[in-house]
Amino acid sequence: MSKSRWFQVITLFAIVAFCACSQMAFAGPHAAAITTVHSQAQPLATYPAPGLYAVTQAFAGSPYNPNLPGNGWLNNSDGSELWPCFGDGGGNGDCPTIGNPAIGFSGIAVGDPFFTWSLAACDGTTNGTQVPYAQGETWNASAINGFYVPCGQINTYYQDYANDNTDDLLFNFVVTQGLNVIADSGIQDFGPNPFGSGELIVFFQDSNFGALGDTGPNNGNCVPNYNYPSTSVPTSYPIIIAAGKTCVDPVAGPATIAVTTMLSTPTWTCKTEHSVTTCTVKHTKVYSIKQSWSIYLQ
Repeated sequence: MSKSRWFQVITLFAIVAFCACSQMAFAGPHAAAITTVHSQAQPLATYPAPGLYAVTQAFAGSPYNPNLPGNGWLNNSDGSELWPCFGDGGGNGDCPTIGNPAIGFSGIAVGDPFFTWSLAACDGTTNGTQVPYAQGETWNASAINGFYVPCGQINTYYQDYANDNTDDLLFNFVVTQGLNVIADSGIQDFGPNPFGSGELIVFFQDSNFGALGDTGPNNGNCVPNYNYPSTSVPTSYPIIIAAGKTCVDPVAGPATIAVTTMLSTPTWTCKTEHSVTTCTVKHTKVYSIKQSWSIYLQ
């Protein structure tokens, strides 16, 4: 079961010119923002039409290294993953310089992106991940604690020109091989969108694929509910709404990663039966983008 952590990067703490969101400990889902101050675009009187605009995406190397002492994670001084690492533009700010001699760095340092990946390394059922996985959420770095072994990191980049801080920010990724699902993050709801002024947002999540020795639905890398359903309308986030999918182990061949990012209006309904209150939500899409690409396991 996987989750995400969030790091907001701005001139504030969450929105600079980049925004990175990913999967890790709930000290905040992996998200960071960088303001358009670093963009090469010329200032205009008008922005693009309100909406979310895809920039790029990749399955890249993870900062996890099982050969390291301790739990295998490479961390920055603030405790966040070594990468993505953000320069002066936001994020964790742990790599403000680059080069020799060092100069100011206003970019993002990430792992190497590839099309081909090792099936043995990416099969979470056989790659050294504790099976069945019982330490907690696969998305939670604290719960992973060396028992979950990712082979790579899902990265998506988009710009938010929606100017919408009322609707909820939703994130979901699904990894498939034909009709088989080998990972599904569920719908991750981060609450009211904190962005919308042209920031570059980055979602990133460390992941492997497969059932992790568990049976479905919502098994292994198919994420279960988290803080949902609730006993009242949430005031703290994120929550995760499971997709109800059943993950299977990956096989050699192509795999498709599809990431959907959405701003959506939540409508909560609470019902009380036998003195127990259960609240569920329906989302109405306002803005949405889908970023999809392929990798090859061999």
